[in-house]
Amino acid sequence: MKRLWVFGVLPLLGVSWVAAQPAHLDTWSIARTDHFSIYSDAGEARVAEIAASLELFRAVFSQLAPELDLDFPSPAYFFAFRDGEAYAPYRSGSDSGGVTLGQFLSHRDVNYVTLNADPAYLGSFAVIFHEYVHYFVRQNFPGVPRWFNEGLAEYYSTFAVEGDRAVVGRPVERHVRWLARNAELRLEEVLSFSGDSESFNEASKAGRFYAVSWVLVHYLLSGGEERAEQLATFLSDVAPRRDPRSAFEAAFDLRLSDLEDELRGYLLGASLPVAAILLENLPASGRVELAPAPPADLLVDLGELLARMGRDVEAERHLRLALDYQPTHPDAHAGLAYVRQREQRIPEAEQLYRDAIRLGSVRALTYLLYGRHLLAAAQSGGLGGPDGSPAALASRARDAFQVAVGFDSDFAEARAMLGYSHLFGELDPGQGIPHLVRAAQELVGRSDLVFHLMQLCLRDDQVARAQSLVDHELARFGDQELVVRAREEIRRWVLIQGANEALAAGEHERGLRLLDEAVSVTTDPTLRARLLERLDSL
Repeated sequence: MKRLWVFGVLPLLGVSWVAAQPAHLDTWSIARTDHFSIYSDAGEARVAEIAASLELFRAVFSQLAPELDLDFPSPAYFFAFRDGEAYAPYRSGSDSGGVTLGQFLSHRDVNYVTLNADPAYLGSFAVIFHEYVHYFVRQNFPGVPRWFNEGLAEYYSTFAVEGDRAVVGRPVERHVRWLARNAELRLEEVLSFSGDSESFNEASKAGRFYAVSWVLVHYLLSGGEERAEQLATFLSDVAPRRDPRSAFEAAFDLRLSDLEDELRGYLLGASLPVAAILLENLPASGRVELAPAPPADLLVDLGELLARMGRDVEAERHLRLALDYQPTHPDAHAGLAYVRQREQRIPEAEQLYRDAIRLGSVRALTYLLYGRHLLAAAQSGGLGGPDGSPAALASRARDAFQVAVGFDSDFAEARAMLGYSHLFGELDPGQGIPHLVRAAQELVGRSDLVFHLMQLCLRDDQVARAQSLVDHELARFGDQELVVRAREEIRRWVLIQGANEALAAGEHERGLRLLDEAVSVTTDPTLRARLLERLDSL
């Protein structure tokens, strides 16, 4: 492996990166199903089992919750490592030690699922099912209480095939044991928990929160049709910043003290009810296709996983080794460009992205990253050269996002960035509006998309629509600071447009008065300084 490749701006200088690679690259395979692609070195039988289990879990979830959108709006990469030793180099740095069974690392533009596939650890699948449910909840129910998010994930983590049935809702034994030892449920404390309390790190409080959240969700889902309907109503009308206790008691028409009694009785029942679906009633999941994993592709994807963890040195080693295997691999260049971008080595990143495009990348993520790079350069003043002006960069960024959407029309983040790019340069803001509308519909938890849509509407002279977005869409996220900022922007836009019309009509005194008012309502110091400079010049 001590070959010397000199390609583009990536001379390897005779350095061997063999020590950086995962062991036994020739043992890795990739399993593909209708919805998943999984790399693994655990053997074809094991990865086929994992792939089939994930497809079955998704099918069961879709039957039990048919109203949910279960598709990934961004690319998802799955890695199943044969044992803890093989897995250790690719665990997230946020992991606190011990035996790690699996992790779900979610970013706006890409997701990574890693799994310890050692058959000795039966809990591996439970971890992945748990984290997978969190992802579904984030996509479909933004802003739901933490207790519901964790309780639902624990409920579905018990998914298993039992004979001719798929079953969820079996008891989580550690929670059952905790509840048997502790008489105090403290529902108000559990309902109020938001995830930002340092005291939650205490073992006793963490145990209570997860155990009580699990049994509460189990009871609401399986304790009778009335409770399930009340839960659905509660989730559809979760109001940010509302007192959790009063909201819960109003939705379920009972006091927390009475609910605690009901939960104890529920636990003391002969057995907890489960949700079961006959396998024959599930849609056919299709067969699992197995193939050897191309070493360069595997190294690129593992390298980008490491880069997303902030481990740039290890990421670069993987990406350079990928080029050792395939020196013209376009996405290895794109991965290195991403690392250079993180290191603020912008000219190098620019050349690497250009190499990736020139070499024929057909991956939507590559074009999304390139577009982001161009847009960031435009916002920072440009790159120099004839096509490096802010206006030219914004146009090139738009083109890159357009290619990304062309490669993957369901890539919601690429569509969001395509719409957002129309806020810059000399692009027509009206053309960006449909893309942001669709992205906001698919990424329902993203208040920033509604804010940017409001900005596009302003620039397209749709002031009434911009105001409606703030009042009826942005306000529901509960971010009062963002709402105030949006209303300030609308007010400033109206005043400046009015001032421009007055000045053009020769009404200088009225125009100056409106500009002066625009200055007074502007809190952003940079914008305020620009407005004052214009006012002084007039």
